[in-house]
Amino acid sequence: MNGRAFKMKHAVITGGSRRLGLYLTEHFLNLGWFVTVLSREKSSSLAALACDQLTIIEVDYCDEENLTEATRALQDQTIDLLVHNASLFDKDVHHQADLMRFFDQLYQVHMRLPALLNELCFDALSRSNNANIVHMTDIYAQTPHPEFGLYSASKAGLESLMKSYAAKYAPNIRVNSIQPGPLKFLPNHSDEDKLAVLNNSLIPIEAGFSPVAQTIDFIIKNPFVTGASHTVDGGRSVKMNR
Repeated sequence: MNGRAFKMKHAVITGGSRRLGLYLTEHFLNLGWFVTVLSREKSSSLAALACDQLTIIEVDYCDEENLTEATRALQDQTIDLLVHNASLFDKDVHHQADLMRFFDQLYQVHMRLPALLNELCFDALSRSNNANIVHMTDIYAQTPHPEFGLYSASKAGLESLMKSYAAKYAPNIRVNSIQPGPLKFLPNHSDEDKLAVLNNSLIPIEAGFSPVAQTIDFIIKNPFVTGASHTVDGGRSVKMNR
């Protein structure tokens, strides 16, 4: 980064090639931030955002040596925001033949990767006058879904990790989590699927990804928030527990 770069905010986002991660990448680019995306592979949608403010690093999330080397340049920069968005989401039943291997992958992406990046990026975050780490967890971290048991457990681990790092890095680096519910339907969702999701929310709308970006903006702007979980689900978790 040149001298001008150090005057601009810098966000690092994992899993920035699609859906929520892609939205957040574009959101912070539009705010005039520098954005570094860590992704297993660069999507065409991410490539379309190419500009001087965007750096894309393709990494193997499960290879510590590769990840450490790939992020070495980041460690000498200033990071204002680190968003752990990379995720694997699948039902346990789809992995009966390799269940423990699947569990290992969930652990690698949802817990080991965030912990490693929190450690590798500590010095870079410490250079910021308003450093924030955001763990993207899930409402299933609090109320596990029986069909997504291992996923739910790994997201609960990520939630616990947030609290550990909030205590470890206070007061200069704030660490929070966001627990989203269903935000944006996939193309393969049927009308029946969509209706079932909407009927289980207190605010029955397809909100899209904007509410998560707004929550991150709130976290950044509020200097007294750390170690907190922020549920962004339109009241779904409340209605499902009634």
